[in-house]
This record gives sequence, C-alpha cells and structure tokens, in this order.
Amino acid sequence: MPTCPNCGADHETAALCRHEREGLVVVHCPDCNFLLGRYRDPSRP
Repeated sequence: MPTCPNCGADHETAALCRHEREGLVVVHCPDCNFLLGRYRDPSRP
C-alpha cells in the first residue's frame, strides 16, 4: 500500500490517479495530487 510522502495518506495501488503524458504514465496521490512517480508503459512500443 503506497503512502504519499506529501500528505501521509495510504492508498491501494488501484486507487492512485494515473494519466499518460508524452509517452509516460504519471501517477499522483488522489488526495493532494502529489506526483508519486512516472514510468514508461511496457505494453506500448
């Protein structure tokens, strides 16, 4: 269960906010919108 380093909220992985930007998947805390990480989607070329 990821914990946001900004607001301290615990969330299930499925509850995190995700969106694509410039070929990357960007993940945010749903409570405070803090950027938790970004990665390249391995299912896309």
